[in-house]
Parts: sequence; C-alpha cells; structure tokens
Amino acid sequence: MASVTVPAPLSTSTFTPALKPPHGIVSNPDHPASLAHLATITIAICIPLTTVFFALRSYVRFWVKRTFTFEDVLCIMLWSGTVAYCAIMRNTMSHGGGMHLWDITPARAHEAAYWFNVCAIEYGVMIGLAKIAVLWLYRRVFSPHRWSAFDITIVSLIAIIFFFYAVTSMVKIFECWPRNKIWDKSLPGKCVQIKWILNISGGFNTLTDWIILLLPIHAVSRLQMDPLKKVLVFLAFTFGMCAPIFATVGFAVRIQNSGNKDVSWKQPEILLWGAGELASSNLIICFPELAALFRPATWSRRSTPRKPGASTLRGWSEPRSSRKAVSHPYITKSLMSATSNGNDGQYTELEDVGNNVHIERAHSVRRLAETRD
Repeated sequence: MASVTVPAPLSTSTFTPALKPPHGIVSNPDHPASLAHLATITIAICIPLTTVFFALRSYVRFWVKRTFTFEDVLCIMLWSGTVAYCAIMRNTMSHGGGMHLWDITPARAHEAAYWFNVCAIEYGVMIGLAKIAVLWLYRRVFSPHRWSAFDITIVSLIAIIFFFYAVTSMVKIFECWPRNKIWDKSLPGKCVQIKWILNISGGFNTLTDWIILLLPIHAVSRLQMDPLKKVLVFLAFTFGMCAPIFATVGFAVRIQNSGNKDVSWKQPEILLWGAGELASSNLIICFPELAALFRPATWSRRSTPRKPGASTLRGWSEPRSSRKAVSHPYITKSLMSATSNGNDGQYTELEDVGNNVHIERAHSVRRLAETRD
C-alpha cells in the first residue's frame, strides 16, 4: 500500500515572518487570523444583488423601452468591473492579503502587496466610472435644459472626476520605479508616498459622493408632488445614501490605518468598504429604471395592440412632406421637463363607413366618433 506524505506544519523556530510581531504577540503561521471570511461574505452579498438588479434594468432598457444609449454602456462596464473587483479582492485574500505580516513569510507578503496594488488600481477606475455613470443618469433625468447652471455643474463634476481618477490611477500603476519595488521594497529604486495618495483619494471620494448626493435633493425639491413622493424619488436616486456612507467609513479606515506597518492586514481592510461602495453605486443606477416594472401598461402592451391616439391619427392625415419627426416613444423623458396634454390644437376624427376608413380634420373639441352601417 502506497504511503502518503503529509507536509509537517511550519515550526515557529524555522518560520521567518515578514514583520516582527508586537510585544506580547506570537506568530501563528499554521492558523493565522484572516479577513478572507469577511471578503467571502461581502462578495456573496454584492455580486448576486448587483447582478439581479442589473438584469432587471437591462430588461427594462432593452426589452420594454427598446433603447440603448451611452448610459447603458457605462452601466454594463460598471457591473462587469464590480464583478472583476470582487474577484481580484478575493484573490488578494488568497495570496496573504488580510493576514498579519508576522503570520506570513516575506514571499507571501510580496504576493499580497502585488494583488493589493492590482485591486487598488481596479477600484480607482471603477469608482470613477461609477460616479460618472450616476452623474450621467442625473443629467438625463434632472437636467432638461442643456448648459443651464445645474447642467454645467454636472458636466464640470464629470470632467473633474474623470481627470482626478485618471491621474491617481496612473500614479498607482507607476507608484515605484522599477514597478517591482511596489511589492518588494528591498529592490533599489524610488517610490511615491502611496499612503498620501490613498488618503487624498479617499478624501476626494467622500467629498464628491456627498456633493453628488445633494444634486437630486436640489432637483427633487423643485418637483410639484407630495412630500412623501419626493422622499421616495430621492431615495430611488440615491439608494438611501449608502454610497456616501460607505465612502465616509472607508475614508476613516484609511486615516486610521495610515502609517501602520501591518499593511497586509490594514490595506485589504479598505477593499471591503470599496466593494460596498461599488455595489451601492450599481443599485443607484438601476433603481430609477425599475419603476417601469410596476406599471400595468408595461405588461399589457406586450400582448394587447395599442389603440391609435389622436396624434397618430393626425399624422396619418397630414401630407408626408409636412410631418414632423416624432421622438422615440420609449426614451425616458426628464422629470423636470414640462409635458403637454394636447388639449389645445388640432385633432383628427376617424369615421368608419362600411369597409372604408375616412379621416378628416376638426379644429374645436377633441372627440372620436365611430359610425357603423
């Protein structure tokens, strides 16, 4: 019978930690404390939740409204990027991230630093994209007048956010030269103070999240509706302020952990809050579109032919050369734009005589009469 060799556990006498443990703490390389279980729980919540709402939003946009815009491209990129971020975060935990430096070897610490750098770059790109996607949504819904003061504010924020996260992402990529020095500090070369980059990025992230939160408050306050409905609309467009709260807590964690030498434990701690912020940003973009699922007309029009309205009948009676281009019926209109009920102006009267249909104009009272033999 063949024998199986079981590797012996690491002996504390032969184990060399990446960092000397603090006074009163003993290295435990065989059973180290880890944040991996928290990462697993975070991923188990974030990915299914964002995927379900992303699928529902895609159904409304592509099947019900039959429209596809740049906003949808941003939403697809954000959802796929969030899934990729969660996968990289979990891989970071599998390579020594989320463990104390005195419980892992120097080689393991290098692996953890490498994957943390990859995850930090992914987070910077995705959180910038999330903010731009939310602002793009706000511009479509709350800003009907292009280049108004409110519209210029949104466009300016988009430009500032794009520039900031583009610069900080490049700094994270070339944090050290040569780049290998990012995860192996023993190599010769030069590095920037990444802790300051992370703190500045966290502060900017928190500030812009709260500014973005104020935009729908300003816009919704101008809507003519009941206070309760205003609150519901506001919550639908901000997801209960989850994103700013996650950003604020993440920034506090950055400040608290700044300068701590146990980077393999402290830095991955930030990644958990980043996952929550990205997930809440996905939900902010998805929620406003889901209102269409609760309208009876959404389901009835899939199987019931639509009766032609007055504007449709009017278009049939007009000469082809004088017809005006009709906007796409499924494109979501701005909440702030004024709508006309068409009480004034011309209408079309439909008269059915025998097997022939006769269409004529009228100019006073709106009515639709049918006369049958």
